[in-house]
Amino acid sequence: MESMNAALKEWSALIAALAAGRQVFLLRKGGLAESRAGFKLRYNSFLLFPTFEHQHAQWIRPEFHDLLVPPREGVIAIEYLAEVTDVLPAPAGPERLERAAGHHIWNERFLHMRYAYRSDLPLHLICVRLSRLTEPRLIPDRLSYAGCKSWVHLSEEIDVTRSTPVLDPARYSSALASLRRAFA
Repeated sequence: MESMNAALKEWSALIAALAAGRQVFLLRKGGLAESRAGFKLRYNSFLLFPTFEHQHAQWIRPEFHDLLVPPREGVIAIEYLAEVTDVLPAPAGPERLERAAGHHIWNERFLHMRYAYRSDLPLHLICVRLSRLTEPRLIPDRLSYAGCKSWVHLSEEIDVTRSTPVLDPARYSSALASLRRAFA
């Protein structure tokens, strides 16, 4: 049995967009608890830890508001394994990401805020191919998971052996190629 406990904290709505094939990348610069160098990609495969911290409807385009769901009290549902396929530098300014709106859930205000925060740090597009775990694993929401940090190590080991890709290889490759063309 292959299992892991490394998890990346990400908005619940963004995880839902990835799971539905509506987006294929994460946008990362770093959390407050990150080093001065910002976000570091520590793992090529990791679990996605849904968070509701900093996730607000005001940052997401209205057509994606259906992805906003309330958190479960005291429990976290781990449902997806992410495999990094590419790490791309974000376009030089938010305007290019705004023009590529068909590839992500964020609105203009969020993109401008994201670029302005810690402008000394580079912004990255972390392209990920998601796989759905055989069944969601419900774990206690522990105090050690709290705070503005990107990575958490779960107290539980999560079985990832029989996970199923949410997008077949051809559809994922097509989505990634379309994303690359949007920034060419």
